[in-house]
Amino acid sequence: MHLLSLLIFTPILVGLLALFIPSRFVNTFRIISLGVSIAQIIILIQILFQYQYTAGFQLAEKLPWISLDLGSIGLLQAEYFVALDGLSLSMVALSVGIFLIAIISSWTIEKNRKGYFILLLILNGAIIGSFCALDFLLFYVFFEFMLLPMYFLIGIWGGAKREYASIKFFLYTLLGSILILIVIVALYLSFQTPESGERIVHTFNVLSMYNMENLIPNSLLSLDSTNVLGPYSFRLWAFLLLLIGFMIKLPAVPLHTWLPDAHVEAPTPISVILAALLLKFGGYGLLRFAY
Repeated sequence: MHLLSLLIFTPILVGLLALFIPSRFVNTFRIISLGVSIAQIIILIQILFQYQYTAGFQLAEKLPWISLDLGSIGLLQAEYFVALDGLSLSMVALSVGIFLIAIISSWTIEKNRKGYFILLLILNGAIIGSFCALDFLLFYVFFEFMLLPMYFLIGIWGGAKREYASIKFFLYTLLGSILILIVIVALYLSFQTPESGERIVHTFNVLSMYNMENLIPNSLLSLDSTNVLGPYSFRLWAFLLLLIGFMIKLPAVPLHTWLPDAHVEAPTPISVILAALLLKFGGYGLLRFAY
């Protein structure tokens, strides 16, 4: 397994394996989580030594994931495609450091330690996976996968109004996710792989989407498209949907009202993760996808 995959899936796999450890071994879950975090620090150091700071995307890992024949629509292809550039490397390094701090500061958690640390490990892998993903569908899966652990971590281990705060957090982020998903579908219908022949092969590859030569002529989001909805073209609407979706995560006024409740009610280590990492997805998404 390559370094990026090790960084992403080690906490997820260890978290799933920890499900089979009896709950009475309460200290085991803290030690396992700390061990995983230290292992990630070691992997990150290896990545930093291998990374060439004058190049673009590096340490790429690409594997087939989904391939479906959709008849007249064409072929749907999604890949397990992860890599790092300067933007994502800084976010990954931040994530590894923050999770080490969060695990150490969670040492005093007494309530259902097993569930708490398993959710923390799964959240760890999902956040790092989101920062590394260069397939838009893969990013979306990781992005959604990290919302559920955060919802339960606030809703179970939070303060007096934890249920209200967790539901509000979930509903706001669900709205943002729906808007982003609409654009993902539109991009899928508008782009093809560079290798497409007579039959169109659609792609979720973000790097292919950066290249306007891969736009399908007269598609939903093509540059020469005459598709309009109200005063704006479909391309501008797609940008606005991404803008709103990631502004909810940022969060920016007037889409910010979920944040004070989540911060106040979340346990301290989770509040640290929320401030230091989850809010960064707003800016990251705007730079990586919307811009």
